[in-house]
Amino acid sequence: MNSFRKIRNSISILLVLALPLGSLFSEEVPPVFPITGSMFGVPLNKYMLLRTALPGEKKTLGDLQEGTWERIPKDSLSLSFTDNEFFVRFKVQSPPKEGTISWYFVLNNPGMENLTVYKKTYKAEGIVWAELSRDLRMSYIQQAFLIETPPNREEEFLVSASSRRSVVFNFQAWAPKEFAAHIQMENLLLGVFFGAIGIMLVYNIFLAFVVKDSSYFFYVFYLLFYALWQLSVTGIGSQYLVQTSATSWNDYLTGFAFLSVAFSLLFTRSFLHMERETGWKNSAFLILSAFAFLGFFASLFMGIYGIMIRAVSWYPFLAAVLVVYAAALRLRKGYRPARYFLLAWSVLIISVLITSLRNLSWIPDTYVTHWSAQFGSLVEMTLLSFALADRIKTLEKDSLQARLENYDNLLKLTEIEQELKIARELQESILPDRVPEVKNLKLSVRSEFASSVGGDFYDFQYLESGKLGIFLSDVSGHGVPAAIISSMVKLAFSIESRKNEDPAEVLRSINRSLSGKYGKHFITAAYLLVDVETGNVAYSNAGHPPIVAVSRSSGETKEVYLPGWIMGMDPNLKNSVVNFEMKPGDRLIIYTDGITEARSPSGEIFGFQRFYKLLGDHMAISGGELAETLFSTVRAFTGNRKHFEDDITLLILDYLPVPDDRGKLEVTSKLSKN
Repeated sequence: MNSFRKIRNSISILLVLALPLGSLFSEEVPPVFPITGSMFGVPLNKYMLLRTALPGEKKTLGDLQEGTWERIPKDSLSLSFTDNEFFVRFKVQSPPKEGTISWYFVLNNPGMENLTVYKKTYKAEGIVWAELSRDLRMSYIQQAFLIETPPNREEEFLVSASSRRSVVFNFQAWAPKEFAAHIQMENLLLGVFFGAIGIMLVYNIFLAFVVKDSSYFFYVFYLLFYALWQLSVTGIGSQYLVQTSATSWNDYLTGFAFLSVAFSLLFTRSFLHMERETGWKNSAFLILSAFAFLGFFASLFMGIYGIMIRAVSWYPFLAAVLVVYAAALRLRKGYRPARYFLLAWSVLIISVLITSLRNLSWIPDTYVTHWSAQFGSLVEMTLLSFALADRIKTLEKDSLQARLENYDNLLKLTEIEQELKIARELQESILPDRVPEVKNLKLSVRSEFASSVGGDFYDFQYLESGKLGIFLSDVSGHGVPAAIISSMVKLAFSIESRKNEDPAEVLRSINRSLSGKYGKHFITAAYLLVDVETGNVAYSNAGHPPIVAVSRSSGETKEVYLPGWIMGMDPNLKNSVVNFEMKPGDRLIIYTDGITEARSPSGEIFGFQRFYKLLGDHMAISGGELAETLFSTVRAFTGNRKHFEDDITLLILDYLPVPDDRGKLEVTSKLSKN
């Protein structure tokens, strides 16, 4: 009986001692994450426990075993703006039959200022939390940790994180191969995004200094500080531009944001002529702009950074509401350029809202939602460029009508003509002013736009393999919108042509990178790779007119027809490649449809038969002489108009093998850009 009492009392004591431990670890234990050799951004949050440390609360890694840990319920958990420090722990299990698995632990949030990862190890002195180093071999905007896990091993990790920016936890696991491909795609998308901003910035700087219109100056400053803001938000600035810690760029993030908002308000006020409005509407722009400038100066004081980062999270939405209201008001009163303006800001608001909902895990984290803010910004800038172009047309029309009334309106017309002149000079700057003089090849080029700027674009790419790439594209329509899209094609071609020697894949990559950015336009394109030693030609087509081959030996003129979808209809371009060989003396002609579709005063089109006959009849003359003859013939056919109805571009390639082995030589072209 005494023995029974002793056993009963011992059990009671153990139960009493176990109560605190039971309350300590009463939280639900998450499952162990099973790692594999193939992981494509697998979310880790639901395998994790989270604990919060208040400001000033000192905790050693050993102390973290005490206290309350909570399960993370979402794949993306937003904790908003806070000064707290957060700790996360989780376990992984490797499969027994595979070797050591290498995998990346990544927090998909470039705004996290402090992120430390520890691995639980066992040594003679007891449990030790060993700090892991960031993998610097991968150039990535987020911190990435490469972890090696032996087979059939369970490992535990501890993460410490804090930031003055919004704290968002969306931890992921990646296999190295998939992670490298993911980084490459993100860098490409960010390159297109910031490249487009750069093109818009340079374009409008030219216009601003020539036109000296306040709208352009405000728009340039808006683009500048918006780009700096995005460099801070995305982490690109600290990773690639000025390599420093994320904290340093975050110090200026709020200032860039406030300046971007301030100049967007001033740009809107000037563009929409809000000074003509009575009442509070014009004053509201000035007041909000003044508060934005005050926000910038206040953000220079680091002691109130927390207040300013919270203010800048909602202030742009307040400004956007005013901008949308003003654009709708001016559009209702018949101001046509306001339509693009209204659409641009509406798209931006929706895209930023989608990003916010993704951070809150209200909608899934997909490629569309992840890049929503950047994509919306790109669309917004494009639409604002359309708005500026529409504004140019509106001002030009008004100036022409008012020119008959007084001398002041004549000055306005001169300003508009200067704008168009600079726009043309900018577009000509994206066209090569030199054609490559290559062994065995003779190139001749002539191009003429239907208006001050156009949509035809051509370029050459000399590859390391010794082949010469020849590219020609034609944006539907002409004028400023077509010229802007041509600039985007220029950027995409310069990137894609260096990465691939398959002409069809180059066209498909250009189409994918610009998918969704064409607006109502579409693009036809042809791309040839010429082996200068053998005369072999690899040719791919995206809805472009067929190239023409003229044989010197037989005098036969034939078209090289290759079907292919036009760009802008579908992200997945359907096209193929045809290979053929040029004989010595043969000639290839690549052109845009402005030649064959040129119309006479009676409405008759020039057509393919006239075109092919002219090429065959003039085989003996040089390419430059042929270009001059063709343009003069088409101009006479159309009634000697000052401008053609459509842009016209003609590229002539003569294959003239020579015995010597001269290398590539760049010479000034006799290219005509009338």
